[in-house]
Amino acid sequence: MKPHILILGAGFGGMYVARELKSLVKKGEVDVTIVNETNYFLFTPLLHEVATGALAPQSVAEPLREIFAGTDIKICQGTVTSIDREHRMVTVLGDVNGDDIHHRIKHEIAYDFLVIATGATTNYYNIPGADIHTYPLKTLADAAEIRRRVIDSFEEAILCDDPIVRARLLSFVVVGGGPTGIEIVSELAELIKGMVKRYYYDTKCNPNEAGSCGPEEPTITLIHAGPELLQQFSPTLREAAADKLTKAGVKLQLSATVINVTPRGLELANNTTVSASTVIWAAGVKPIIPPFVGDMPALIGGRLVVDEYFRLNGDERVFALGDVAGYIDMMHTTAEKPMTLPMLAQVAVGQSRLVAKNICVFTKGKKMKKFEYHSKGSMVSVGQWFAIGEIFSMKIAGRLTWWLWRTVYLFKFISWKKRLRIVIDWTLDAFYPRDITKL
Repeated sequence: MKPHILILGAGFGGMYVARELKSLVKKGEVDVTIVNETNYFLFTPLLHEVATGALAPQSVAEPLREIFAGTDIKICQGTVTSIDREHRMVTVLGDVNGDDIHHRIKHEIAYDFLVIATGATTNYYNIPGADIHTYPLKTLADAAEIRRRVIDSFEEAILCDDPIVRARLLSFVVVGGGPTGIEIVSELAELIKGMVKRYYYDTKCNPNEAGSCGPEEPTITLIHAGPELLQQFSPTLREAAADKLTKAGVKLQLSATVINVTPRGLELANNTTVSASTVIWAAGVKPIIPPFVGDMPALIGGRLVVDEYFRLNGDERVFALGDVAGYIDMMHTTAEKPMTLPMLAQVAVGQSRLVAKNICVFTKGKKMKKFEYHSKGSMVSVGQWFAIGEIFSMKIAGRLTWWLWRTVYLFKFISWKKRLRIVIDWTLDAFYPRDITKL
């Protein structure tokens, strides 16, 4: 019988495993089923552009049934509720009628090989109020909610004659000085600058009265717990990014630890407060580990421990990759501090090719290949026309880096239709103001 390969998650890891197996499915050598909570692959590296009106939501999402049309790969939209490794069975709660659990259909899917690629979610680090009073950026709904909130803040502010409330409405805070935080705060600064200039600015306005907004009124603050931004980059690139943000009007608060979040703003460990009605949380992520029947697999840093073939320890038919896989990076590990690979799309894509090949050779009784990680470098956009990057030993920054950053991301999309749509959106952005339609 053909082996059935069940893939949990359709992010970069799961989707690329399925793509690697597509030719074998067409030949009738294996069966593949993908389980995902949405019916699309989401290109998360560009979510910040959806949140700030530079891209339409449809531009960063590709329907799974379109990606795998004509391949016989099965798609199941739902939430994994249990993994039974003893009986090789996964239970999935279908997404019929959304949150109404009483009308959601339960499926039991048997597998011969299981691939766990369920990704990550926002990490609030148990900070009181952070999960309630901040806006994460992990899903399309998150991006739409941030965009809606920014627009509503201006609409509410122009009707407000209380200067304290008005100042809070026009105060925007991003927590987290990693790549996601840098990219969202830089795009947010450009969105707000454009909104004030084109839609909300009135030279006759007194900021202490209801009415349009002066250009000096909105404040954008980036709060980071570390002493420097983008600590995985070289000092010169960190400084270049910080200078670019400062010139864009972003206030930087470094070595500032958030200890509480309220509807009125943030409380910091240094006994200061930051007043804001819009707080975007980009301070980190944590893996999504599905529930297991029986013994829970071993974890490292909250991630599933895997061997050099990306199999769960003690289970030769269950693989894990991407954000949920705790593969120890031996090149950067010490006895005191074991290091797992970073939660990056390029890491997940590299692992996906290995996992797909190892499943295939295992079914044929051949020797599997061990994983070797080689970073291709990384780049971060710091607003329009500027990015920083480290590619191998080269440190680059500026317009050319920004163009390269966009080109690399553009060709990671599956279909030419999506690529063309994004090129059109990016071209229009260069000549027209960003769309402030509430989604």
